[in-house]
Amino acid sequence: MTKKRSTKEDIIQVAGEHFSQYGYDAANLEEVAKVCGISKPAIYYHFKDKASLYEAVLLKGFKELSEKILSHTISNDPQRDLLSYIKVFGEYLLAAPTFSAQFSREIANDSKSLPQSCIVELSKTLKRLAEILDEGNQQGIFKCENPFLIQMMIVTTLSAYMTTKTLRRRVSEVLGGDQIQLDPNMDDIIENLSEKILKALTC
Repeated sequence: MTKKRSTKEDIIQVAGEHFSQYGYDAANLEEVAKVCGISKPAIYYHFKDKASLYEAVLLKGFKELSEKILSHTISNDPQRDLLSYIKVFGEYLLAAPTFSAQFSREIANDSKSLPQSCIVELSKTLKRLAEILDEGNQQGIFKCENPFLIQMMIVTTLSAYMTTKTLRRRVSEVLGGDQIQLDPNMDDIIENLSEKILKALTC
């Protein structure tokens, strides 16, 4: 039996959809309250202001992502852990498209609105990636590479895939639909990205 979401969880869910669609500034808490079937003051019972709600929405995503990555990269095999890292990252963005859109908005805006609590969670994933790369380097599997550069390759590739579906469709229509493969699935993206990163680290 599925556990019923609490009012607070409902607010976070609906607000996440609104923030991903409209961005922080344009998201309307009255609309969030309406969809939740509550009054706007009821939102402020759970969150002191819009910024606090935004932080709760983003933090949920960043915590889930970091926890999944940390729990799936424990094989002590650097190459396997790196592949798991990329796979978990991609699968989470696919499973949480509103988080993916929010994350992409923050990247495009130089992360100026990203709360510090989210930076802390994101830093956990970068730290784990750095550990994997260092383990591989010490074992003679990987050559030395900047973890932030590898992280950016992963984040920008997977986030761009998640946020360009409409653009790919429109470009494909202009090209006639069959001249170029513009709509690979996430599994293909993960596999291709993994191959390229491994090649860069092992050449």
